[in-house]
Amino acid sequence: MTTENAHNPLPERRSAPRRQPTVNTVCRFETANGGPQSLALVWNISTTGISVLVPEPREAGTILAGFLDTFDGDHMRPIRIHVVHCKQLETGDYALGARFETPLSEAELAPFVADA
Repeated sequence: MTTENAHNPLPERRSAPRRQPTVNTVCRFETANGGPQSLALVWNISTTGISVLVPEPREAGTILAGFLDTFDGDHMRPIRIHVVHCKQLETGDYALGARFETPLSEAELAPFVADA
């Protein structure tokens, strides 16, 4: 019996490295009915995609528009993302992974990452 794969992590699928966001980095997603924006906490981010915690599930393939933002409002950038996966967590929230419709440059990403 081979246990080789049990100790090797899965290979990274992103084309850009994942980064830890600065404290209070969020996404504010627009709603279809014009109601209040949906708020999502950014879990990790790269120039090509994002992982966020959301209160309701979203189907893979869904396109979401909104803003990458900080709670203090000093940095706000419009974004459009394509949902790749969405998984329910034990807390009842959902972990949503998505790719940016247009990748961010390192300069555009800088205000939202902890190691910038």
